[in-house]
Amino acid sequence: MTAIGIDLGTTYSAMATVMENSTPQIIKNCDGDSITPSVVYIPADGEPIVGSEAKEFQAVGESEVASFFKREMGNPDFFLTFHDRKYTPVELSAQVLKKLKRDAEAQLKQPVDAAVITVPAYFNNSQRNDTITAAEMAGLKVLRIINEPTAAAIAYGLSGRSKGTEQTTMVYDLGGGTFDVSIVRTSGNEITVLASDGDHKLGGKDWDDRVAVYLACEFKKEFGDDPFEDMESFNDLLVSCENAKRELSERESTKVKIAYNGQVGRYTLTREKFEELTQDLLERTKNISQLVLNSVPGLTWEKLDGILLVGGSTRMPMVAGFVEKMTGKPPVRGVNVDEAVALGAALQAASDLREKGEFSIEGTQAKEAFTLPAIRDVTCHSLGMVAENQDRSKYLNSIIIPKNSQIPAENACDYVIRISARRPEVNKLEVYMLQGESVDSPLECLLLGKYVFTGFVPVPQGKAQVRVHYAYNKNGTVDVRAEQTNAPGGSINLQLQIEPVPEDMSWLTRSPKENTMNQQSIPSALVIAVDASGSMEGRRMKEARNAANALVEKLDLQQIHVGIMVFSDQMEALAPCSDDRRIVCDAIAKLRIGWGYGNDASPFTHAMEMMQYEEGEKFIVVLTDGYWQCTDLAIRQAAQAKAEGAEIIAIGIGDADHRFLKKVATCDENALMTDLSKLVESFSTIAQVLSAGNASGADLVVPDTGTPKRKGFFSKLFG
Repeated sequence: MTAIGIDLGTTYSAMATVMENSTPQIIKNCDGDSITPSVVYIPADGEPIVGSEAKEFQAVGESEVASFFKREMGNPDFFLTFHDRKYTPVELSAQVLKKLKRDAEAQLKQPVDAAVITVPAYFNNSQRNDTITAAEMAGLKVLRIINEPTAAAIAYGLSGRSKGTEQTTMVYDLGGGTFDVSIVRTSGNEITVLASDGDHKLGGKDWDDRVAVYLACEFKKEFGDDPFEDMESFNDLLVSCENAKRELSERESTKVKIAYNGQVGRYTLTREKFEELTQDLLERTKNISQLVLNSVPGLTWEKLDGILLVGGSTRMPMVAGFVEKMTGKPPVRGVNVDEAVALGAALQAASDLREKGEFSIEGTQAKEAFTLPAIRDVTCHSLGMVAENQDRSKYLNSIIIPKNSQIPAENACDYVIRISARRPEVNKLEVYMLQGESVDSPLECLLLGKYVFTGFVPVPQGKAQVRVHYAYNKNGTVDVRAEQTNAPGGSINLQLQIEPVPEDMSWLTRSPKENTMNQQSIPSALVIAVDASGSMEGRRMKEARNAANALVEKLDLQQIHVGIMVFSDQMEALAPCSDDRRIVCDAIAKLRIGWGYGNDASPFTHAMEMMQYEEGEKFIVVLTDGYWQCTDLAIRQAAQAKAEGAEIIAIGIGDADHRFLKKVATCDENALMTDLSKLVESFSTIAQVLSAGNASGADLVVPDTGTPKRKGFFSKLFG
């Protein structure tokens, strides 16, 4: 297999290979040039034309020319239309890659099968995947995607300048359309990226555009006409401004001619004026560089061993001046700013093939050993998901893999969701994957997709334990998988389907509580167990009926099915768990003593049997007024009910033993002693908590690591 390294640039692209002596070398295109313009001309018939010839068509005002489309990679809504056909950035990039592949094969005189392709470090998941797709469309197998600053660091790290020494270097990569900056530590056997950031819509083109706007205004002031109104004069001016920028890298001034509408304007542009017009653009690169520097603990400008300039736009003297001002020393030299990225990519390609035992040049094995230092890169974007905060008042970006984590990187989070044995079609976990740094505003992040997991296996109590794994692979792209860890027989992998992000994501601006009110959920179940011993006769039983009615009156029985039971020396279910308010109220009316005088019966096992066919959350509310004869049995049965997922609240009146109530309740806060006069009020408040907290489904909640977790459902009420 023959593989090359490709710097797929915004304005210019380059390619390189590793020769028999393990030296990387630029592959020239069919015109004999080291770089190829990333410009595509689409004729009315025939194959697209890429490179210098396409750029010439652009210079003379042809409208069927595409350029700077790399800036729109990852944007599904962007396209250019030529001859009634839409072309996406992926398709246009594929044309550039086809051209590079053909030229490489002509120079190497053998088929080129694969490539390592570079991208801006700040490219997100969609942009990286689009780059891979473009390469596949061009007939290239992608060995891997690497960041442009990292590729430059590889080329520099293997140069004689840095061999055998440990250095901490800033790679300042200002290309034609994108800007990246990385902090890289190089040693004899390792290249480690410590931090990275950038702007994929900041590059030399912005300097060109700034000058073009200035000169167009000068022309308009002189002649009253705007050269931007005509495509040919507009393109001609952009080409002239690009040439002027290049000339000002060598001279203090240059002249630019503008011809439009029969008028000709000649203007002198000085380097001083050029730098004045574009100073804010340089400041943007400075601010990003400072942020990256600050992200590495203890690192300052003075402690950097140097700044390595990469990208053709770094030839502007103002860039070198910025470096010297910040560090007190000139930028690092030793690599060609146009070629370094492609050379580093070629070295990575050769290393990848050598690991597979497939590295060859012109069909022969390389004569010299080739070993690439270990490359440790980082991700420029945090990876997270849409989740709820603890009080369900807002949605957050729950960051799983932080920015600047070393890749490959993987992390996992555990969740418990309710599933239905009778309705498997509702059993799914929806994960909205986010890429970005905004924690409080998920919509400010990139929504990568809607990851839907299915294939759950029914389990007792209907609560599936799920572990979701998130990873950045070696390409810096995202891998996601999930498993049900409590499936019978052990963990099973869940099925994944990636769906497009819905057009309407406005629900993220509302609270989870508000959204839950509008969703159909799996009903919860509640059993009200009332002490029917002799001591409850009279007013106590009457208030118990009033309290039970007050609770039921405030509940939505479509969301919480209610059952009624009594216990004393014996037990009886007066009503099974039901959503029929008439049945429940009729049962409450039958609450009376008469199932024995004492408390020899424990209600917990019987209550769980009443809820055995219910699929939602399960609650038991016990009301008692005295001492139980079967305390040990009750404590054991309550423990079993809690182990099966039931929430128990125990309410005591009269001579009830508060210490015993704490032992059977889910937590101390769920054991409540109250006056008979306040019993109705207490039950009404329970209904409010139940109604507010009945959030069924598979919502993901951000773990609260700052404070102890709430032990019981009612702790916020009784704690």
